[in-house]
Amino acid sequence: MPSLRLLPQLEDALRQIPGVRAASVVTGPDAVPTEVHVLASPGKPAKQVVRDVQSLAMAQYDIDIDHRIVSVVQIGEDEPVMTVPPIVDIEDTEDAPPRPAIAAIMVRSSGGLTEATVTLAVGDRLFEGRAEGPAGHSHRARLVALATLDAVAELLGQPCEVESAEVNRVGPREIALAVLTMVLPRTGEQVLTGAAVVRGDEADAVARSVLAALNRQLSG
Repeated sequence: MPSLRLLPQLEDALRQIPGVRAASVVTGPDAVPTEVHVLASPGKPAKQVVRDVQSLAMAQYDIDIDHRIVSVVQIGEDEPVMTVPPIVDIEDTEDAPPRPAIAAIMVRSSGGLTEATVTLAVGDRLFEGRAEGPAGHSHRARLVALATLDAVAELLGQPCEVESAEVNRVGPREIALAVLTMVLPRTGEQVLTGAAVVRGDEADAVARSVLAALNRQLSG
């Protein structure tokens, strides 16, 4: 299904929300929103921004927006903070255990260091992982991958390492690719790979690529 932008009036209205600097609404051919991207100032919690988006869309346009399709990026004068609300990529079946879904991603840069925090939701439980390293865009993908792996460590139950994590352009699209290594009993070292299309911001795609690489291990 092609991605379109058929709701310019809604985009204009979202830009009037206090603290919102820019907004983009992606729709399907039926004009139903499939992605909402918001650039906001850091003074208001990201969850409140999402609620404001939902309330405005419902009140003015009678559009019920799922909080999971709203991506909020908050940028201050000195440091960026990227926050992504829950995104569920794989539907759970009745027989399969719940799989991790991204609940939040935050990346902060200060004093020459970057800290990445990734929160995963599994059912009603939250798992948080952190990673810290040198500031700079070239290090960010690896730090997000390390934080994602740290968050999922308890569920994984066995050591796993990030061999590489990067975002590359493939044709007209940007793709996040994660390469992990894991030592499994009897079979030895295994190389796991996962990929995800960048849909809103790179950090979200990197985290999804790590979860894609671990899909078989996490599905039991």
